[in-house]
Amino acid sequence: MAVGKVIFMDSASDNVFVNQGIEWALAESLREGEAALYLWSNDRTVVIGRNQDAFTECRVDALESSGGLLARRLSGGGAVWHDSGNLNFTFVLREPDFDKELDFAVLSDALAKLGIHAERSGRNDLEAGGAKFSGNAYYRRDGVMLHHGTLLLFTSPDEVERFLTPPEVKFSGKGVKSVRSRVAPLSAVKPDITKEEVAAALRESFRQAFPDAVAEVRQPLSLGAEQVMKWTAFFASDEWRYGRKAERNARVTTELFGRPAEFSAEVVSGVLSSVKVNSDSLHSDKVRAVVAALEGACADGVAADFADGLTLDEEERAEAKAEAERIAKMFLEGEDV
Repeated sequence: MAVGKVIFMDSASDNVFVNQGIEWALAESLREGEAALYLWSNDRTVVIGRNQDAFTECRVDALESSGGLLARRLSGGGAVWHDSGNLNFTFVLREPDFDKELDFAVLSDALAKLGIHAERSGRNDLEAGGAKFSGNAYYRRDGVMLHHGTLLLFTSPDEVERFLTPPEVKFSGKGVKSVRSRVAPLSAVKPDITKEEVAAALRESFRQAFPDAVAEVRQPLSLGAEQVMKWTAFFASDEWRYGRKAERNARVTTELFGRPAEFSAEVVSGVLSSVKVNSDSLHSDKVRAVVAALEGACADGVAADFADGLTLDEEERAEAKAEAERIAKMFLEGEDV
């Protein structure tokens, strides 16, 4: 279905949990034929990917003792630093209308309006002047696609590295690190850049991407306080941010969907339980499916209903099952590579 209405929404809050709550309430409210652009900024926060270990990725104690916050998003990918020098964006569309290439074209076009030449790099990053200034991640839920990312405008790379774990070990038996690139803010390319002009350019480019659509500005309050508060409470919960803690007696380091990953589990009488993964893969649902399949895995095989509740097609289910069988074999044969 063609997009007939373009929605613009900004958040006045700088609290990451409130902003995450607004983002997901917006995604739930999106109707067929609508496309939304949501803009917001967080105060001093480390945001980790869905399948990452908080304490591997971040100096949590140092962050929180300085007044910063640890947050976890539903999408995959690696750890990022947010503060008032960032402008964060979210494209929200129904699956039939979603086009990742169009999203990146909107971003590049908006920056070109400001005289900045941006290029795609790595898995899903944007660079200007040879340095990364934007990381992007994706999530699919109930027929809605969400593409969100951050634009680094002013933040010093030194501040970024203060709380994110140093990148010298990209992959080791002690954890899986996010991939770091040379990072520099857009102010290094355009010293007089402002958050307001970037936001205005994004809105203009997003509007131009759907020339036949009606534009509408909505306020977060229009989403309903109950829905926003529900999601805000979820994202702020300790269990979600830090992850469940369980004793594990086995560990496997391997590669999963082209990215390094570390699995830990209890192995008792040849059966796996309390499975946990640390991975910065952008294939969030496939990673979750592998973990679900490994729960209860034994020499007879992996779980048959592992992908229930996950949005996977038959090919993705087959890939996840094959990976789960491979990793289960590593656990049960005592391998650690």
